[in-house]
Amino acid sequence: MIKIKNIFIIVLFFSNYLFAQTIEPLKNYSLESILENDEINYKILEGCISLYMAVTELTRERYPDLGDQFSEMTQTLNPYGIISLSKMQGQPYNEAKKIFFNNVSNLKDQYIDEMNKNGKLNGSYFKGSFLGDDLSFCYEVTRYLQLAIMESLGE
Repeated sequence: MIKIKNIFIIVLFFSNYLFAQTIEPLKNYSLESILENDEINYKILEGCISLYMAVTELTRERYPDLGDQFSEMTQTLNPYGIISLSKMQGQPYNEAKKIFFNNVSNLKDQYIDEMNKNGKLNGSYFKGSFLGDDLSFCYEVTRYLQLAIMESLGE
């Protein structure tokens, strides 16, 4: 019985490792691809929210206003990420919400690790890394969604 339990734990560990998200440059996608493909839409939203959360966490103490701005952008995108996952997986909103926040939390931790490594190497969280370009891309995605919301409310 103990051997089966050990094998189960090993299989569970490796399956979680194999299916874990990894940081990929988001700037390789376009705004058009977000509209055309639900999986890309979700991937971009999940990545941008995770990146915003990482920046919030790393800057909030020293630069509270900047941290608050990134936190606000996170809050703007969160519902869209949850809706996107719910639609993609065919799950109720509340179930998708749990999965979404777990995924985002794990990815945020990876971004923080990457930013800290880059900071030690280059003296900046973003210099010499794709992360600065991704942050700019995520800002464009956020602006695009905010404009879409404003237009829908105006009609």
